[in-house]
Amino acid sequence: MEVHHHPDLKHKKWKEYLAEFFMIFIAVTLGFFAESLRESISESHIEKDYIKSFVEDLKSDTATLGKIIPAESRGISGIDSLLLSLHQPSYSDSSIRWMYYLYRKYSMSFLPMVFNLRTYNQLKNSGGLRLIKDKAASDSIVSYNEAVDDIGTNINYITHDFMLPSIYQGNKVFDAKWLIPYDGDNVINLLKSHEQIDLLSRDKMGIAEYGNLIYLVKNIRSDYLEQLKYHKWRAAKMIAFFQREFGIEQN
Repeated sequence: MEVHHHPDLKHKKWKEYLAEFFMIFIAVTLGFFAESLRESISESHIEKDYIKSFVEDLKSDTATLGKIIPAESRGISGIDSLLLSLHQPSYSDSSIRWMYYLYRKYSMSFLPMVFNLRTYNQLKNSGGLRLIKDKAASDSIVSYNEAVDDIGTNINYITHDFMLPSIYQGNKVFDAKWLIPYDGDNVINLLKSHEQIDLLSRDKMGIAEYGNLIYLVKNIRSDYLEQLKYHKWRAAKMIAFFQREFGIEQN
């Protein structure tokens, strides 16, 4: 009868089990750190992409502000001139033409600033602000948008609380029939016309009320202009900061 001998199974020593445990532990730990590093690198790239995009938005804003600021300065100067003409003791044909020109050119509208909020809205809607790890950068982005909201509020304030009432009162002083042939660009030709024109009303109280209203418009638009100037300066500072801190090339 053949006898089968089973191999002699030797039990592993506790040191071998401990060594295997440490090997598994180290492998898992390294894998965890590798994954964390990969995610960190990925988030760092995403953060920089967002910052680059935000810088482009800031550049777009500063370019727009560079056009609106001088236009608003001219508008405020035009209202000043209209105020001076309104309060002259007597009106001549040339002064009336001058007032019509200023009234049409500068008192009936202004340039509202429209900001480029593409990147901020993406950050806000996707929760991407958490990816901006640099606290100074994150805080400046949020603060910038709060300033944008303040300017938007001021624009509505100018339009509804000041501009519209002054236009309604201006319609009682100026006769639109003399302005029908002209628009904002060619109204200067009114100064060259030889047609006899006059105000719709020379009532002193009505003219004084209109003057008071456009004086308020001038003041609130002056505040708006200072906001725009500060915002342009701030945007330029932020561009320089982001380019320096995130290594973004200047172009």
